[in-house]
Amino acid sequence: MKPFDELTRLGRIRRMRQLVSVALKSYGVEEARFRLLRQAGNTLFRVRACGLPGLEAPEGLFEQGQYLLRIHEPGYQELEAIDLELTWLAAMRQEANLPVPEPVAALDGRWLVSIDLPGIPETRQCSLLRWVKGRSVKNCYRPHHLQAQGRLMARLHQFAIQWQPPAGLSKRKFDWEGLFQNDVGSGMSNADAWALLSPLHRETFASVAERLRDVMRDWGQGLDVFGLIHGDLGVDANLFFWHGEPRAIDFDDSGFGYWVFDLAVALDACRDDPAYPRFREALLSGYAEFRSLPESQAEQIELFLAGLQVYWNLWATGGTQLYPSMLPEYRERMAQTADFVVRFARQAGCPV
Repeated sequence: MKPFDELTRLGRIRRMRQLVSVALKSYGVEEARFRLLRQAGNTLFRVRACGLPGLEAPEGLFEQGQYLLRIHEPGYQELEAIDLELTWLAAMRQEANLPVPEPVAALDGRWLVSIDLPGIPETRQCSLLRWVKGRSVKNCYRPHHLQAQGRLMARLHQFAIQWQPPAGLSKRKFDWEGLFQNDVGSGMSNADAWALLSPLHRETFASVAERLRDVMRDWGQGLDVFGLIHGDLGVDANLFFWHGEPRAIDFDDSGFGYWVFDLAVALDACRDDPAYPRFREALLSGYAEFRSLPESQAEQIELFLAGLQVYWNLWATGGTQLYPSMLPEYRERMAQTADFVVRFARQAGCPV
């Protein structure tokens, strides 16, 4: 049998399709149709199967008989992190009826299914989620979309505050080390990527990061400022709308972080838009309908937004250093986000 790494892209997909068939049997599915959605990091398949055991009618949130099967990339996340994500999603559905993906338990009751298949290296962990109805508004969003997103984010945060994660389960942190030091998937730690930044930007980026360190140190990590967050919920990504109501998807990169960081991520899509103040006001207005955000936290949103650009630049710098073919894809965004950090630093009186 030809080694997996030597296969063509089509050959790898064929092997993965075999794995899907094996994995689905662990959920009681003998016959299904499925198609590849993405093979980059996690491998994702959209599955159509009828009569999955133990599932009730979707009642408008889910597509009847449709699911997302994730084949998790080995080494990207620890099993405890994936298990925490799935346990959290199940709790949000069962305890608060929040509009998020619902995990499907295998026949043995576990969220994760371990599959060893000849011709595919390493044990693969698989999870199955119900398919959320909705569409993206990434190219046509308006302030009312941000307001709806704010309402949803406040509900997610409020649930995270009162929910107790099971002992022994952990996930990444969006704290200072998590943003500016750790390896977050590029293959190079952000601590090492600092030395590769352009000298024109390194000092400015460092000044923003140090200001964030001071704020995070002052705030601490109590539940009034810090908890489980989506971490990648933007109006241009991982947010669906259905009849005007928002639905959050793709919690794969969720973790423990500052509530304000989650709000900064929400505003990233419109950070350079002349109407940014309107979008910001709409987001916070929606958020305030379900959860109070102290002004001392709200006034730091732009600092966290600038920190988000530093974090992304470090990740992209490491990735493009190790994989130069990524550079054309990321070059323009790296320049745009660096410009944003410089503008923020000037306005905030940081070294430029």
